[in-house]
Amino acid sequence: MRTVKNKSERGSAILEFALGFSILWAMFAGVFQFGYSFYVYNTLMTSAANAAQLGSKMTYDTANPSQYTTALKNMVVYGNTTAGSTPLVPHLSTSNVSVTMNLQASMPTDVTISINNFTIDAVFAQFALNGKPRVTTVYMGKITCSTC
Repeated sequence: MRTVKNKSERGSAILEFALGFSILWAMFAGVFQFGYSFYVYNTLMTSAANAAQLGSKMTYDTANPSQYTTALKNMVVYGNTTAGSTPLVPHLSTSNVSVTMNLQASMPTDVTISINNFTIDAVFAQFALNGKPRVTTVYMGKITCSTC
C-alpha cells in the first residue's frame, strides 16, 4: 500500500528534528556547564580544607611566618607544600589563595584559608569566586622561634 502525503507535510521531519535537537543540545550543554562548575568548586573546597587541616598541625615559626603561609598556599594550588608545575584547578595561582592567622601575643589561635579573585571558566559562562570557599580551623601545632 502506498501512503499519500500532502504537500503541506513535506519537510516536517527536518523541522521536528531541528527543534528537538536544539532543545536537547541546550539541555546537555547546561548540565555539562553546571557539572563542570560544581566539580571545580568541589576541588577548590577539598584543596582548601586539606591545606587548613595541614596548617592546623604544622610548626609555626614566629620569626618566619611567610614560610608557613607559602607552604599552605602551595598546598591549596598544587596539593603539595612545595611549588609544582600544574595546578589542581586550571588558572589557579598562589595569588588567589589567602591565608589569614588570628594571632594573640604573636601566637596563632586559628587558621583561615580562602580563595579570592578567581573565576571558573565554564563553557558558556564565567563564575567569579571572591572569599569562597573559605575554611577555618583551630591551630594545634608547635610554635617555634628560629631567631630567638
